[in-house]
Amino acid sequence: QAIGHLLADRDDDPRAMVEMILQDAGYQVLLAADGVEGVTLAREHRPDVILMDIFMPGLDGIEATRQLKADPATAAVPVIAYTAKPGSVRDGEELFAAVCAKPCDPDDLLRLVGEFAPLTQGG
Repeated sequence: QAIGHLLADRDDDPRAMVEMILQDAGYQVLLAADGVEGVTLAREHRPDVILMDIFMPGLDGIEATRQLKADPATAAVPVIAYTAKPGSVRDGEELFAAVCAKPCDPDDLLRLVGEFAPLTQGG
């Protein structure tokens, strides 16, 4: 069964909040604490969409997304840049399907994720 969503975020509190919003809406969620873990989980589970924090220790979100886009197994997975500094995405803008500023309004977050991973009723 497809995982609806992968969230890679270095910050525990925003990660937990977004996880709760998505799970309450009916999405299955995988969590990654950094870019390396995000790339590994994406390759293992091939989520429908990824929310990628830009500023993470070690492998940042832009480089992690570059690796995913270079891999034929994950190249088609839409990646949404999830960052407190949307202007920081300019250098890697072509890699991302969209940019979501954090903190993100729950309704806006669900609408954006739903564009790339619509929930189906009745399983």
